[in-house]
Amino acid sequence: MYGRVFLSFALIATVLLSVDSADAARRRRSYQTYSTGYKRVAPTWDEASAGYRELSAYYDYDQAQSEEVAFSDKIRVFLMLHDGEFENLEQQVVAEVKLIDASEPETEHVLHCPVSLTRSADDDYTLGVIDVTNDAGEAIMKSGTVYRLFVNLHRESAEYDAESALGRVPTPYYVATSGESPIEQARQQIVMRTFREWYCVQRGWRRNGEYVMDCHDYYRWAAGSTTVGASYGRANLGRLFNGRYRNGGHIQELTDETPIHADYVRMPGHTFMLLAYDEERHEVLTMEGNFNNSLAVVIRSVSSGWTVGHLEEDNLRPDLFDLPEGDSESPNATARLEDMVTSDNTEA
Repeated sequence: MYGRVFLSFALIATVLLSVDSADAARRRRSYQTYSTGYKRVAPTWDEASAGYRELSAYYDYDQAQSEEVAFSDKIRVFLMLHDGEFENLEQQVVAEVKLIDASEPETEHVLHCPVSLTRSADDDYTLGVIDVTNDAGEAIMKSGTVYRLFVNLHRESAEYDAESALGRVPTPYYVATSGESPIEQARQQIVMRTFREWYCVQRGWRRNGEYVMDCHDYYRWAAGSTTVGASYGRANLGRLFNGRYRNGGHIQELTDETPIHADYVRMPGHTFMLLAYDEERHEVLTMEGNFNNSLAVVIRSVSSGWTVGHLEEDNLRPDLFDLPEGDSESPNATARLEDMVTSDNTEA
């Protein structure tokens, strides 16, 4: 009797262990198939200036998005300075700019640039304009490139250190240089839209674009103003890429041929935009909507399992650089777009 009971328990345990082992094997296979690799949020402050006073200063992305300042070989930064000491400051102000090419994040260039100060028309703030240009002997800035800047302001001095420092501008400044071709200009426009939105979220301001907090909709909104087949200011990805996708393993190959910022990536359960590829670390810098319910600039290890949509010139609207203001920011746009997010155009 006891022997039969013991044997029954043994058989049941064997079956359960087999089921558990099979489930564990399936989970391991699932993880191997859909593993996202590692990811981390990109730096939001510079350790070298952490001890400086934080200025009441904000980047003006509205002016920075203008086509007139979409340069290929320099960067123009607009600062709204609310600190009272800038109102009647007679001494020359110099910006200490730490310039980082997003594709070579370990290489930093520190430039010192004069700041042009004028009082705003409504006397609300002092406008500071900084032109970050190439040194005479070295072309640091390249066309069609994404940069991260950290900015400190100093009184003009023989040496720039804590003694000369007026303070640091909080939050990095993301910007892309333009280029001669329409696709380079379009890429610059697309990512500058997302940089503005990201910055608004960092500062706790209201976002400009009327998109739902959805990673897929965020990309469609960003690319919608420049691409063919868009409706209500949203890119139609089916028409845009027409099945012409690469996998993540082709990202390095693509960067050898053309810039990749503003390209589309889909992985299981998530969509994001490429900003730059770091060949040394095999990482990408990305702009992501609905990352922990917010917008984030993220560093990710590259996965060959990604689906990559690479923008090309035939993806652009023929009238791109004469675009009127679209319907996408109308008061009723958000309600329509919430319905569109769940439409058959949503692939992630």
